[in-house]
Amino acid sequence: MFNKTLITEFFTTINFSTYIRTLTLLTFKLPFLRYWRHSEFIESQLLSYVWNLNSEIISFYNWRSAIYYALKIIWVTNKDEVIVQWYTCVSVPNAVIQSWAKIIYSDIEKNTLWFDVDDLEKNITNNTKVIIIQHTFWKPSKIKKIINLAKSKNIIVIEDCAHSLWSRVNWQKLWTFWDFAVFSTGRDKVISWITWWFLIINNDKYFNKVELIKKELIMPSIKLTIRNLLYNIFAFNAYIFYNFFWLWKVIIYLWRKFNLITEIITMSEKQCNYDKFNYKLPNSLAFLASKELQKIKMYTTHRISISEYYDELLNNNELIKPVFTNRENERNNSYRYPIIIKSEELKDELYEYMKKNNVLLWKTWSGTNIVPIWVNFINVNYKIWTCLNAEYVSKRILTLPNHSLIYFKDAKKIVQLLNNFKNNV
Repeated sequence: MFNKTLITEFFTTINFSTYIRTLTLLTFKLPFLRYWRHSEFIESQLLSYVWNLNSEIISFYNWRSAIYYALKIIWVTNKDEVIVQWYTCVSVPNAVIQSWAKIIYSDIEKNTLWFDVDDLEKNITNNTKVIIIQHTFWKPSKIKKIINLAKSKNIIVIEDCAHSLWSRVNWQKLWTFWDFAVFSTGRDKVISWITWWFLIINNDKYFNKVELIKKELIMPSIKLTIRNLLYNIFAFNAYIFYNFFWLWKVIIYLWRKFNLITEIITMSEKQCNYDKFNYKLPNSLAFLASKELQKIKMYTTHRISISEYYDELLNNNELIKPVFTNRENERNNSYRYPIIIKSEELKDELYEYMKKNNVLLWKTWSGTNIVPIWVNFINVNYKIWTCLNAEYVSKRILTLPNHSLIYFKDAKKIVQLLNNFKNNV
């Protein structure tokens, strides 16, 4: 009998039906991997789903393209400043830097991961043209306060909703607050069909740019498309066989050795040199999307239930503090369940302690305030010790699993381990 390992990372929505649909694409539907009708269909389906029928949507192969083209529509120059929070993914500064705008980093609040609005206001100058609001781990930022600040200074806002599909604030849909919103449905997001990233434009004065941008986009190669699909095959089997001797290690070794699947963040992007923004969405990924979109309510309900279970029973507050606990008057997706550990040393001890007990906590957004690890800080134009709260949080944060493959008996085990952690320090 093998002990089940509970994994937080990369397995947000992997399931058997997606696995079978991917196999179908790689066999019977090979001629339709790149070109067919699903790409256009999924755009209409998504706009209908988010109730933005009067908006325009542009689909991209990768997420940083959505930010890049939003900035291109706004027409930023090397004299313009774009403010982002300094607890984010490298894709955000990479897109800003590649647009030739000057990136300005602003600090966050320790207890919310939101923009520190006071620090944000201090960073605004006469050259500030754009603020990118990031709703980290699903929790809506202080968007109305920031919107009012931006309007008073004639600054454009882009909502970064990579973590917050389905989330709202005071029952208003997040992506409706301003002219631009960008979303992610990558392999580790709210719903996953490996990679699909899209830009929603709510202001009709920008609609004339949509067709021009779509004409710039090119289709990814057949090799790149297949490598994306192979992720579903390898990842699903790695998860199933994770506790079956060393078979999962063999699977992971093979995909890395022969470069069989795509990376979420490439080495060139960690160096802030990524510039392949003009890829459109292949038909096969849109084919997977059409089914996964229908499951978002099921995934969301499950995540909320597991998160509320953690809220109720996690009581080791001297060492471990949940970041988000107030779910009243909100309708959010509970995409991740982040916790702050008392110190960086204890965080490392907790990770190893949970690992020994067959629980792998999510630490991609841990250890550095621009993720993933090993990002070149010089190339992203960041000076250490300028955003102290972001650096504090990044050194102490971990995330508990609450995805669709985590059941209540699993959550019970996780809570018991966390509550007993102080007895094992």
